[in-house]
Amino acid sequence: MQYTRIFFIALGLLGSLLLTSCHKDVFNEDDYNKILDEASPVDSVDAEHTWELAQDHVYAVEADVHLGVKSVKILSDNPLTANNAEVMAESAIEDGGRIELSATVPTMYSELYAALVDDKGLYTVVSFPVETSVINFSNVKSTNSQQSLKARLEQQKLVYCFEEEMPEPGDYDYNDVVLRLSREVVDSRHLKIEVELVAVGGTKQLAAGLHLLGYKAEDIDSVTIEGGGSFDLGGSYYDVPLEKMATPMFESSSLLQSGRNGEAVIYLFEDAHWSMGEDLVVVNQVFERKKYNVSKSYSDVFMMLPNRTETYHVYFKTGKNISNFTPGMFDPFVLSPYYYGAIWELHCYRDREAQLTREYSLTKSKKLPWALMIPYASFRYPLEGVNIGFMKNGGFFGAYMNRGRSFGEWAMDHTQCLDWYTSPTYNRVF
Repeated sequence: MQYTRIFFIALGLLGSLLLTSCHKDVFNEDDYNKILDEASPVDSVDAEHTWELAQDHVYAVEADVHLGVKSVKILSDNPLTANNAEVMAESAIEDGGRIELSATVPTMYSELYAALVDDKGLYTVVSFPVETSVINFSNVKSTNSQQSLKARLEQQKLVYCFEEEMPEPGDYDYNDVVLRLSREVVDSRHLKIEVELVAVGGTKQLAAGLHLLGYKAEDIDSVTIEGGGSFDLGGSYYDVPLEKMATPMFESSSLLQSGRNGEAVIYLFEDAHWSMGEDLVVVNQVFERKKYNVSKSYSDVFMMLPNRTETYHVYFKTGKNISNFTPGMFDPFVLSPYYYGAIWELHCYRDREAQLTREYSLTKSKKLPWALMIPYASFRYPLEGVNIGFMKNGGFFGAYMNRGRSFGEWAMDHTQCLDWYTSPTYNRVF
């Protein structure tokens, strides 16, 4: 209750602060930071924090064997012994060939696996340290040569969790919008992107787009959605067109859009609630927005619905080789309308200054971010109203509060508890 009281006092103070902040000489960064500190669930934030839980690595793979090799994969686990493994990178290769592969590697990993696959689908696997630069298969003793696959292989998935209240402090349950993304490089010009809308715990209209880092809109030939679907089509319940409900936050609904500086942006949706696919109730000509997949009970406020998934096919122009496109090159963002009239882009901390759709003032505050990327497909985000992890005044509380593997310890020291997101308190997560 004490934290709740502090949080709402902070909201009121920040509202007053922002109302006067339209004059540059009035806004006080120190006062703003104090308000965020009061609402923060942790005692302090590591000043060197980047809030990144994965890094891109480049590996040179040498197929220095004679097995009739056709392809190579970099995997999160040993596919010959594990039940599941994620494909982090893959490419065609032949005996004696050498290629470079890029992979987005969770910082908690110390070891990965590389597999050569022959034309019969048999695997030759070798383990290697994450920090290595060259992977070869010449040490036969370290390989499991030409065995059948046991693991179920899936493309690597990243989970993105957003707080809708920027620039105010949120409630830090990171479930206002939850997206799960994966990519498959089909060939040197064709990128397949699967976008899954997992949860909507926000209370207002929230739009979303996907920025492809390092690419311009002019680099792309076309974007299509598999099966002719669209998040904007909503679910089968809808009999009211989206345009009669949602306030446009993108200039158009074109799948391929150009950012303010020509960046490649894929349009996802104008309204997360609509896209989730449940009938919205109209009261006094206003759509009441429920919260989806953030509570384990049904009520006037909460519902559980199937996740919505759309698959995008992105075709790049000739000469724009995307063979080493990694999930780390995703920058999904949410557009959040703020009640003082502004629309803010919510990005993960790394890309917080992107400003793809509009220009706005940015704070230099080094506090908890409004979005997190979790490199773990099975990540269980907090239930509505459950903080992701208190560590304040010596106390631990929240969804990820297990001492030695807690969110709070990681927030206060970016070198600690790098696997916190695999250790939830199960009655506090969805």
